[in-house]
Amino acid sequence: MQENLTIARPYAQAAFDTAHEAGAVAQWDDALQLLGTIVNDAAMRRVILDPGVSRQRLTDLLFDLGGERFAGKIGNFVKVLVAGRRLDIAPEIAQVFADHRAAQDNVANVEVSSAFPLDAAQAERIGSAMRKRLGKEVRITQTIDEALIGGARVKVGDMVFDASLKGGLSQLANVFNLK
Repeated sequence: MQENLTIARPYAQAAFDTAHEAGAVAQWDDALQLLGTIVNDAAMRRVILDPGVSRQRLTDLLFDLGGERFAGKIGNFVKVLVAGRRLDIAPEIAQVFADHRAAQDNVANVEVSSAFPLDAAQAERIGSAMRKRLGKEVRITQTIDEALIGGARVKVGDMVFDASLKGGLSQLANVFNLK
């Protein structure tokens, strides 16, 4: 995945610059998120990897799925990804683009993984703590990871705050060299 992020960065930067110049950052973000979702679909992955499917057929299929969201310069960007056989990195391009948008809007994307769904009060406490620490507005997304047993793992960019039971047990095992 790190390699994909490295490859995706210049594509995402070019897309962001184009979107910013046109005043269409939200529209591009929406289209790139959709493209990333389409590409992540298992059935679509098979189509993308199938050497019997021409690039033109793949482009037509994507345009059918994306509809008006893939119009104009966004459509040209999709064509470039297909022609360059870079469609597989579309999810990473969408992620990097969203990070650029968040930086422009002075918003931090906070990913919270917990063993159980957070209630509103817990989400607000995490949001408040992260706003105070980062000095930015925060956008929280939550995923459930039952392997954490309890607590939560909070990720902001490259920073990870692990307050999970699994993380605590792992640290304890390291102290006792049991790992």
